[in-house]
Amino acid sequence: MKVINLKDCPWGIDTVARFHQEQWQALYPNWTLQEFMNDMELALLSDLVPQTWVLSDNKRLLGSVSLLECDLEGYEHYSPWLADVYVKGSHRGHGYGKWLIEAAMDFARSKKLLPLYLYTPDHQRYYEKMGWNIVEVVNYQGKQIVIMVFDGF
Repeated sequence: MKVINLKDCPWGIDTVARFHQEQWQALYPNWTLQEFMNDMELALLSDLVPQTWVLSDNKRLLGSVSLLECDLEGYEHYSPWLADVYVKGSHRGHGYGKWLIEAAMDFARSKKLLPLYLYTPDHQRYYEKMGWNIVEVVNYQGKQIVIMVFDGF
């Protein structure tokens, strides 16, 4: 099992787009699979942000994480964002999500892209264990979410 940049396996865009559509269709109800794929293709064209990494096991893709300019409408003043953290259900609970997140955090640190932001409705403690801190708690589209920051220290 390893974490690689999507640029190193562009054949995986379809799979990753399907993961994202399955996981986050409710947030983007009007998006088609093609729109999720177009979003992934942007990561192939960038040297900094956006970027996407995938969890790979012998050519099978089992998860993803991205760095985006903004992941929360109305909060564009925070940037860049850790986003799209996904591990296929059958592979959850083995630390692979942490591997993906650390790959993105290491890239951000190496490219001096810190601080990083993220939002979560329910995984605040998980991210705090990796050094993330609360910026604010907000009501977004009827749900309470926590915006967090990682500054690398």
